[in-house]
Amino acid sequence: MRPSGWQSVRPGRAPDWLAQLEPLTTGLLSQSDLKLWCAGNQAALGIRAGGVVYPVWREPGNTSVDSSARQLLDHVGESWCIMGPSAWVEKTEALMPASRILRRVVYDFLFRQAPKPAVPVGLSEVRSLLPGEADLVYPLQEAYEKEEVLFDPSEYHPVASRIHWALALRHQEMAALWENGDPVAKAGTNALTKHWAQIGGVYTKPERRGQGLQKRLLAFLIALLADQGRSVCLFVKKENSPALALYKSLDFRSRGDFLITYGQRRS
Repeated sequence: MRPSGWQSVRPGRAPDWLAQLEPLTTGLLSQSDLKLWCAGNQAALGIRAGGVVYPVWREPGNTSVDSSARQLLDHVGESWCIMGPSAWVEKTEALMPASRILRRVVYDFLFRQAPKPAVPVGLSEVRSLLPGEADLVYPLQEAYEKEEVLFDPSEYHPVASRIHWALALRHQEMAALWENGDPVAKAGTNALTKHWAQIGGVYTKPERRGQGLQKRLLAFLIALLADQGRSVCLFVKKENSPALALYKSLDFRSRGDFLITYGQRRS
């Protein structure tokens, strides 16, 4: 039964007003495996299998569709995750079925629309990943997940991680910095729309950090995406001062706080 005021929309046919809110909606618009609901041009809820929710509230203080939104959110799984601009996530938290919040992680949401940067010159090789190089670069991906994504490294699931990595290589832009045939840094995208790309999976081997390698790699990736007509965005943990300094040096600007909330229904 369709909740009052909401319409089911195919992800590939999302209304124009959602695209006009990019890059804040890039993560939502890039998803092909979710159920998308829109309340006119005022609100949207993207709900993915596994309990991931991408909310959009043009006026978070407007309560006209709150009760019907609760009906949609009641179908989210026992464990859930809400991600987006802080005001949108906080409103959605309040509409979730009786749950307990497990953790909240606050990021700075950054974007870059400037002309493509010059790629700094260095002795190492920076390029897009080639077919057949997945296994060579995967150790960096594994280390990234354990260090930056998982709250407990013991939660790492190698099979699921490998499947996700294979899909990313097929559908996203991936690049690495190589020295003597070995990858020492990687970066890529995790969301692509016609005009925007969201960068993620940025990782450099610990012993090679602070040497300007990631700046070279990101400049290459940003220039590659600019050639495709795409501006770039990303979110970074607020306490990650070295990363924030790096992105500032690459002319990124802030669009405010980005929040990811993890919760679980009360039994």
